[in-house]
Amino acid sequence: MNKNHIEYKTILGNFKSNINLSFSDSNIIAITGLSGSGKSTIAKVICGLVKPKTGHIKINNKILYCSKNNINLPPHSRNIGMVFQEPRLFSHMSVKNNLLYGQRRNTLFDQKKFNKIIKILGIEKILNRNIFNLSGGEAQRISIGRALLSEPKILILDEPLTGLDTPRQNKIMKIIKEINKKMAVPILFISHSIDEIIFIAEKIIIIENGKAVAQGSIEEIISYKKLSYFNRGNSSYSLIKGIIHQHNKDNLSTIIDVDGIELVTKYISDKTNTQQIIKLYSKDVSIATNIPKNISINNILETKIKKIKITKQTGTAEIYLRLGKQEIISEITLFSLQKLKLKINMKVYALVKAISIVGK
Repeated sequence: MNKNHIEYKTILGNFKSNINLSFSDSNIIAITGLSGSGKSTIAKVICGLVKPKTGHIKINNKILYCSKNNINLPPHSRNIGMVFQEPRLFSHMSVKNNLLYGQRRNTLFDQKKFNKIIKILGIEKILNRNIFNLSGGEAQRISIGRALLSEPKILILDEPLTGLDTPRQNKIMKIIKEINKKMAVPILFISHSIDEIIFIAEKIIIIENGKAVAQGSIEEIISYKKLSYFNRGNSSYSLIKGIIHQHNKDNLSTIIDVDGIELVTKYISDKTNTQQIIKLYSKDVSIATNIPKNISINNILETKIKKIKITKQTGTAEIYLRLGKQEIISEITLFSLQKLKLKINMKVYALVKAISIVGK
């Protein structure tokens, strides 16, 4: 398996960027940040669509840009596939001809590879269709296929799920993972959505004002709480990791092992013994001081209070609970805080509906 390395140090406008990243062909790396953080600009600079004021960009041993040595390779010479938010297909061409446009830089047409790509994308039956008759999800899959047929060393996807409904987003995310696995091409996946990142990425780079303020595996990012600044407004949440232990197809449920603690969720299609990243919204976690009886909630988890954060303006409190070796958050009212007489190091039970758990 090939090892890859990106060295990126540039100045563009007010953005001073410095990124060093190593990854294998089997990796999907998420570049994320708030709107205006510079994540899409970084992608365009790497592809050669935007020229920085100064600096250098190197992928493996290939220099793409170096202001000092006056090197600036054109986009078609960089061997990078780029997919944008909008598919950017040619309206006068059929689906098949749009795909084949990606092979124009290659001298030989590889029918076997072409067939493999259209099968992964699930577009075998629409090759002769007009572009105007495509759904948003179909058009984006054509765009991905065209980029793949250019035989890129790296595939960059810039917010590819924007504007798609949830079923189409889920379908394309599964396709992206399959492409990464079967085509052995590393992918830089740019998104502001934590849900997308949880589902798709192994490594994460967090961008702020053009700079990488944190990077590492998704496990490391979760462990060090480096995603906490993405909690906005009233939508705070916890990210915890576990292993799929068991499926029950009769009642469409899945049991996930979280540090030896069983967590019941809605049915998840992934195989047993695979890792899951679980997202729990703080408003979906209730607290009891004793084990309740005869309730529909399946997850009654023994925890210990580690921290209490009170917000008087909203009349709420965030209760930080130790679950195994990890941490979850419960948001309750100040009335409930006083009623339950909650204190630091107190043993309590976290109540979580299976239907409220979001898995990878």
